Amino acid sequence: VSLTAAWGLGEVAGFKRSLEHSPRDAPWFYASFLGVLLLGFYLSLSVENLVALNVAVQVMNAVFLPVVLAVLFQLACSALPEQFRLKGTYRTLCAVGFTCAAGLGLFGALYAVVIPVL
Repeated sequence: VSLTAAWGLGEVAGFKRSLEHSPRDAPWFYASFLGVLLLGFYLSLSVENLVALNVAVQVMNAVFLPVVLAVLFQLACSALPEQFRLKGTYRTLCAVGFTCAAGLGLFGALYAVVIPVL
């Protein structure tokens, strides 16, 4: 996760963003990677209940799952070269699978939030 955040920051800011570069060649990438690691370390020390933090992060992941799957499906149907795009029955199967996965993710997130209240 830390490398993903550092890579994403590098992508947005336009600096070198790969482990193939040394820290001398890509200082901003390694600095942002270290910053994300330190932020995670600080957050893990500042929270009393790490299990609750972990559940909260998983609920957040489940809530974002439908958005991520929808974007990936759209990209697979339109942005890929023509010969690799999702088409026909396979496209329908992927749509059904993504919809089921997104629905189960939202159900799990809702279940995790509502059940402790009851």
